[in-house]
Amino acid sequence: MMFLKLMDIRLDVKTQREMLKGFLAEFGLLLDEDVEESIGLYDGKELVAVCCRSGKVLKGFAVRNSYREHNLTSSLVSEMIRRLFDKRIYKSFVFTRQKYKEKFESLGYRFIGQGGSAVLLETGLNGVDEYIARLKEQRSEGTVNGSIIMNCNPFTLGHRYLIKQAKSMCEVLFIIIVEEDSSLFPFSVRKQLIIEGIKDIPDIKVVDGGDYTISSATFPGYFFKKENDRIYSEAALDVNLFIKYTAPALNISKRFAGSEPFDYVTSVYNNVMRENLVKSGIEFIEIERLKSDDRYISATEVRKKICAGDFNSLHKLVPESTLNFIMSPEGEKISEKIIHKYRLLGEC
Repeated sequence: MMFLKLMDIRLDVKTQREMLKGFLAEFGLLLDEDVEESIGLYDGKELVAVCCRSGKVLKGFAVRNSYREHNLTSSLVSEMIRRLFDKRIYKSFVFTRQKYKEKFESLGYRFIGQGGSAVLLETGLNGVDEYIARLKEQRSEGTVNGSIIMNCNPFTLGHRYLIKQAKSMCEVLFIIIVEEDSSLFPFSVRKQLIIEGIKDIPDIKVVDGGDYTISSATFPGYFFKKENDRIYSEAALDVNLFIKYTAPALNISKRFAGSEPFDYVTSVYNNVMRENLVKSGIEFIEIERLKSDDRYISATEVRKKICAGDFNSLHKLVPESTLNFIMSPEGEKISEKIIHKYRLLGEC
């Protein structure tokens, strides 16, 4: 009988982190930047199987070939779910390759979507069915409905311009907010700034994106802006979830996006939308972004102005409601975080 020892792999210890990166590389996998926790099974001193976790997402599964008959993936999943339960998190996703889909289905996970060779499965409470039911409460019948998915980190005049242009091409516009709290401006603030910035525009509904719209489960690469081979699969997965669940639930026939001349990840995402939405009968409309002083307005530009202490220029980039928040005590705390992060990156 084989006895294996389960141990934490300390990501804050360089030797252990490098060991994990090397182990994953043997299987053609990367150690993602958002990984919070990793566990391994050891046969003596030899690492033979690993699993990583980012929030509610389990990924980075790898098992040496000579140990695959021992069902080690099940042991790793059970331990990760136990740890999530200890944190009072009763739902988890698995992000993996398509060829392992049936394996995770046998462990109680439900397949919910695919993009390229990547698949997403889930188990636990408040799953995709609950998400669809929540969306249907805001559904509009008998109207031409459009949607924009926005992060708004923070809300700018560019976002407002895009919304006004999109609204002119549909009767009801759904703004679906990226709910993942991986941005410098937290979700609650981003949502409030959007609501305040568009309150004069009629027939707009603001919807929370949940776990199924540009989240750490569906599109982790969006938050790290790195060029790698997985970006296309992640983008396709996210768009396919929109086609399969969000669009039918909200009766959406048009999806809008701003043009993207600079950011590689967002540009890939727009191209994937252009390819996939039309095939599903959803019109994709890309709107050229608004400029100020011959420069495209972006949330990135706003954050750089904040980092440089150039608050006097912000009135050209953000609506009054966003500017008032930035200058508030709560906004000053976020500005301090922006300055700290950008200085660490050497961008300020």
